[in-house]
Amino acid sequence: MIKGTKLSEETKEKIRMSKLGKKRKPFTQEHKDRIRIGHKGIKHTDVSKKNMSNGRIGMKFSEEHKKNLSKSHKGISRPKGKKSPNWKGGITPLVKILRNCFKYRLWRNDVFTRDNFTCQECGIRGRYLEAHHIKEFSKIIHEYNIKTLDDAENCEELWDINNGRTLCFECHNKTKKGRKTIINNNKRK
Repeated sequence: MIKGTKLSEETKEKIRMSKLGKKRKPFTQEHKDRIRIGHKGIKHTDVSKKNMSNGRIGMKFSEEHKKNLSKSHKGISRPKGKKSPNWKGGITPLVKILRNCFKYRLWRNDVFTRDNFTCQECGIRGRYLEAHHIKEFSKIIHEYNIKTLDDAENCEELWDINNGRTLCFECHNKTKKGRKTIINNNKRK
């Protein structure tokens, strides 16, 4: 059949009748994988999304299927805690704990106050500010072999305000080697 040719209603009916009652062979796993890889990254247009949605109108689901859908939307069937595949042994990364602790917030506020809430690189005020460790945070943690919050709270160099300076978001990005430089619009104001 030539692409783009229109079929008559009679021809369409003949094709439909020829396929009635015939069972399609199930796809092999290799074939399924090829289809999956071929569709990877494809984005549906708004029109195709609307058509897919309209195609589901009027579909009837069994009670069992409705219950399964309900469970999946509520998250009941997803494993939590130790049973989750994302479980890391119940350990929140140390850096995350440190950056959320009270002593870190005090250090950050003291650095901002000392620098009069002004970026020390470009001199701008009124933007999103970040406290920057001059001697890197990770190097201090590694050098003093900090493993717990208590170890960190007892480390004087980590909380020394002379090891910190106030930088705006853009200037702080310039100090980072591997940090993404995507600028969040909320932080630029």
